[in-house]
Amino acid sequence: MALDQDFIKSHGLGNDYIVMTAPPSGLSWSPEMIQLICDRNYGVGSDGILLLTRDREPFGLRIFNPDGSEAEKSGNGLRIFAKFLYEYGYAKGESFQIETLGGMVSARVTLGDDRLVKRVLVDMGSYTMDPEKVGVKGALAPHIEKEIDLGQGVRISGTAVSVGNPHFVFFVDQIDEDWIRKWGSAIENNPLFPRRINTQMVKVTGEDQIEIRIWERGAGYTLASGSSSCAAASVSVHLGKVKSPVRVTMPGGELTIDVSKSGDVRMEGPVSSVMSGRFSSEFLKELQKCSAQP
Repeated sequence: MALDQDFIKSHGLGNDYIVMTAPPSGLSWSPEMIQLICDRNYGVGSDGILLLTRDREPFGLRIFNPDGSEAEKSGNGLRIFAKFLYEYGYAKGESFQIETLGGMVSARVTLGDDRLVKRVLVDMGSYTMDPEKVGVKGALAPHIEKEIDLGQGVRISGTAVSVGNPHFVFFVDQIDEDWIRKWGSAIENNPLFPRRINTQMVKVTGEDQIEIRIWERGAGYTLASGSSSCAAASVSVHLGKVKSPVRVTMPGGELTIDVSKSGDVRMEGPVSSVMSGRFSSEFLKELQKCSAQP
């Protein structure tokens, strides 16, 4: 297939991304432009933009959040990007490498009878609780099951971990979606995490199963997240709450996360395309208004 459109849109368990190979009509990227493209009322609508920056292996990827900021890594985004690379002829084999701000990853696609990519296995690298790599302000030791203050008398204990991007993982007896919707932003923007942080509410549901709810840095509440699943599974295994491989259930569906004894993390799950399209001349004029000036 040839990419003869401005973008394609795909999703991984309801976490949707737009894939592009260049800014629209040669414009320069700006946070405002990204926000408009991702807007679900005034733009295409998505949980972010995946931009191809190098069209040969290792392929280059930049990930933009819907608030205009840039993410180091995205598990669902990587599966979507891997599907794009294979189906649009950039990747010549079923296994290949992708370079992100959060490090190099390996991907292997699984094809259906129609020769389209149905599932992707991604080697996400190793998890770490090193406070400097996670981005915990002033910490000299890992932040493991320690309290943070959210204000208004609310405190919560959790663990800070990085799987190429930063996460705060906390455990509950019962999932409370309203709670994470209310307090997710307070965790994301807590002064303890100057670079902001993703958040996962985790309930252990079996010896190798967890259920999670997700607040993504720069995106808010989301139905699913690959890196969040990796972070939640890694902490769950590290603390001895479950054994690997871990089945991670979210509102959008389920991923399988393998956490090795050495800390390496692999994620496997489905991916589906939605549409491809061109920006209208009217929309391009609106994008031009918020394009970064040279």
